[in-house]
Amino acid sequence: MFRPAHKRLWLQWGFTRFNRMFLHYHFQNILVDAPENPPNKKTLFLINHSTWWDPLLVFHLNDQIIRSDGYGMMQEDGLRRFPFFRSIGAYSVNSDNHRHLIESLRYSMDLLQASKTVWIFPQGAEQPLEKRPLEFFSGIAYLAQKCPDTNVVPISLYYALEHTKKPNAYITIGEPLDKERYRNLDRKSMTEHFEKKAEQQLDILRERVIHEDYEVFKKI
Repeated sequence: MFRPAHKRLWLQWGFTRFNRMFLHYHFQNILVDAPENPPNKKTLFLINHSTWWDPLLVFHLNDQIIRSDGYGMMQEDGLRRFPFFRSIGAYSVNSDNHRHLIESLRYSMDLLQASKTVWIFPQGAEQPLEKRPLEFFSGIAYLAQKCPDTNVVPISLYYALEHTKKPNAYITIGEPLDKERYRNLDRKSMTEHFEKKAEQQLDILRERVIHEDYEVFKKI
């Protein structure tokens, strides 16, 4: 059964503060490379997915940088076990159930058309951080076709154990992808285009971390 988000402002307020403390307890630094004015309305954010931490970092990123009325897809079984996440903007998706998947995509369309932001892990399940290709599912192209004025922005997450006991988390927020480069593509080609752009951005982030090129990052 499809489960829509059901935001409760007081729970969002409390979780925001808990999440800040929780992340800063477990990570040495959370470092972001972001444009000066990232879009915060009618935007589809595409995020690579490699760890349990990803949704918490995304929530923190929205709180600290994007500051949007954000919503995110969450696997149906996870949302069924942890319904609390509906209160902070999560809604369900089940790619093995066609009807459920269509409901989830239509709900995403409604959010984008209402000028919300939608945060998606297009790989579906967690994959090893270094795995290539990223293998995005085609639902993201469906949304871009149905909501052609929506911004599509890749977000890259990378984790590293370096010179400290705790790991560092690195985040790159990309610029909105050029609509002229993908608007006339078929769904398969459009998905491949988004995947390639996300891979390129993630690989650049990886190289910066490897070469300790930290000048572009700021702590959040």
